[in-house]
Amino acid sequence: MEKKIVLKSIKPEEYGDVEVTCRVIENADINAYLATIPEERRIRATKVAPVEAKPGQVGEEVHTVLLTERDGKVYILSEEDNTVRQREVEGQMCSDMIITNIHSTSNERYVVKADKFLRMYVPNEDGTFTPQPDERELVQVDEDIIIKTSWGSDAVCLKGSYIVIYNAEENDFNTIEQGAMKSTYKVTSSKQKKLS
Repeated sequence: MEKKIVLKSIKPEEYGDVEVTCRVIENADINAYLATIPEERRIRATKVAPVEAKPGQVGEEVHTVLLTERDGKVYILSEEDNTVRQREVEGQMCSDMIITNIHSTSNERYVVKADKFLRMYVPNEDGTFTPQPDERELVQVDEDIIIKTSWGSDAVCLKGSYIVIYNAEENDFNTIEQGAMKSTYKVTSSKQKKLS
């Protein structure tokens, strides 16, 4: 199955939008798809870039914009709105956290559940937060695809970007744009060869 997406130009006065046809990989089929990808397109990496974080106000809307580069031009890869909610964490009610990736290519803002945030980040003296060491396998794709995540969303992965393996046994995968990966992750091992 295929799906067309539109990459929106961030400079419409200079260049237009681009339509891209993506192959759709269902969540149950991602492991089989990954098995076809050669070892030289696999890396192990850990997220190292600090983030800014603050508790959101319940009901607050957060607009997330992800950017990507294609043929030397920058486009909006996706836009999503999320609402801050209140949830129980260890017997206390806590609001979701609003995260800003300050070193990412997009400086994107997004919502993370408070309990997940506490597991994933530690505070720094300057008020930012650093990810807990958590090495993952990332697989670089050589085609434009969309994967279906375990939580039901479409995750676009354009040629040169990566599928992030959180838990292959539970079909828990996401994607990361190649520029965002380079600016927020540190490669710990690689046999990778550059895609042409």
